Amino acid sequence: DAAHEYVKIRALSMPTSLLGGVLQAALLGAKDSVTPLISILYSTIVNVSGDYLLVNRMHMGLKGAAIATLLAQLAGTIAMIRPARRKLLSKGSSLGLVPRWITKSAPDEINGRTFLKFA
Repeated sequence: DAAHEYVKIRALSMPTSLLGGVLQAALLGAKDSVTPLISILYSTIVNVSGDYLLVNRMHMGLKGAAIATLLAQLAGTIAMIRPARRKLLSKGSSLGLVPRWITKSAPDEINGRTFLKFA
């Protein structure tokens, strides 16, 4: 039925939703409230226009609403990735996702001075 299909489509956005929440919290913790606000604006625009196109124009019903919401969450998360990398990571840091022999960088060091600079 339609509700089951809606839940299946929305479940695809769970990783994006989780990442978006983490990025938003990290940016707010770094005293940046503008980037999450812009992200929400992008998300809202994509959701409203997606709902209009998919539900009203293409007559996809509940499935269209689920797809529009999935795309909106993706747009909001993507809007936060670059600013979060720029504001939260030191230059050359890869969060440990890329081996050090590839990045040729020293281990990230957290000391009192770097912590106070962040805070």
